[in-house]
Amino acid sequence: MDLTKLILMILAVCGSINCQQVYTESEAQHKEKSDDELPEQETPTCSIMCTGESLPTASLTIPLGPNGQNGEKGEKGIKGDFGAGGYPGFPGERGSSGSKGEKGETGSTPSLQKVIFSVARTSNFGPASNDVAVPFQHTFTNIGGHFNLGTGRFTCPVSGYYHININVHKRRDTGPGPFVVLKKNTADVVHIDECCEEDPYDTASNTVIIHLNRGDELWLKLVSGRIFAATSGKQATFNGFLLYED
Repeated sequence: MDLTKLILMILAVCGSINCQQVYTESEAQHKEKSDDELPEQETPTCSIMCTGESLPTASLTIPLGPNGQNGEKGEKGIKGDFGAGGYPGFPGERGSSGSKGEKGETGSTPSLQKVIFSVARTSNFGPASNDVAVPFQHTFTNIGGHFNLGTGRFTCPVSGYYHININVHKRRDTGPGPFVVLKKNTADVVHIDECCEEDPYDTASNTVIIHLNRGDELWLKLVSGRIFAATSGKQATFNGFLLYED
């Protein structure tokens, strides 16, 4: 039996008493500490104050026994509200450089080749009994040297798209006006027919953007019986240049 309970029973037999258990500061600390944590010189005590009608006031100081065993773990409490967000942390250290990527494929090389021609006649040509190629007599520009004045033919040096322009001239005093056909090899591309005879002088033109393969030829065919008029003023011209390669 616990010593404290034994003493209380003895006192209760002697008379009506009121007993109050008083803890000192060291006793409260004893409740929070295990026996192993208490220093040797510290002896926790329990004080009991008793009063009664037939007994004088008595005070007992009883040493406390060792702590009892821990009780069972309680049920999990309700989850609390989220706390306020903390301050942003300091920036971390810079990471190491990644590995070098693989080399990409080689891109296409833009066109560096310049192809331009611009030629003119300085005198009348025709009429002819058959359809013939119009030769030219004056060169404004022939970058690359791919236009032949004598044959009147441009030979394509590189496949791509070309801008082509034709200008023809008519003089009533020289006979019927020109009827020319732009030819790509043997195929017709565009026509110009300056046939009206009311005006003494007239000029007509046509422009086309055409795809040419390397080796293709462009030339102007004059229809038989017609005159390709021109003077030193160079009114009749044949022009072209490469826009971009394939």
